[in-house]
Amino acid sequence: MSAETRNCIKCGREIGADESICEVCNRAGMVAPSASQYHGTVAVAIVLAVAALAFAASLSFRGVGPYAAQVNEVHAADPGWSITFAVTNEGTRAGRAKCQLVALGDAGERLRTRSAITLPIEGGATTEQTETIPGLQVEPTEVTVSCS
Repeated sequence: MSAETRNCIKCGREIGADESICEVCNRAGMVAPSASQYHGTVAVAIVLAVAALAFAASLSFRGVGPYAAQVNEVHAADPGWSITFAVTNEGTRAGRAKCQLVALGDAGERLRTRSAITLPIEGGATTEQTETIPGLQVEPTEVTVSCS
């Protein structure tokens, strides 16, 4: 086989350098698509797939949250301080809330933080959860909780 020829992609017969398929395999005489057509089709397919996934993700979160939260009790624990808080799912569908507990000192400075994820909360329901913030040497002046 010379540098000017190559093989048919279907049957392996020798063909010209500017061809991809032989006359026997291409009886209808159809022109093969160019490389830019292949790449353009793949690029459009990828963009459409990403857009469809984003749309599906936004639909899956509709009706979940927002979440309202409040601290109910703060008491000493070993180690640190134990925080009991209530979380209400103000949406219509069940979901989990990601909450951040922040222990503040006398001057309003942040002493420690703790992240927590609740169990699934039905739409319109309230649940109570207790988390320990370890490493606090003194009782916090205030503990805030925010959930999303």
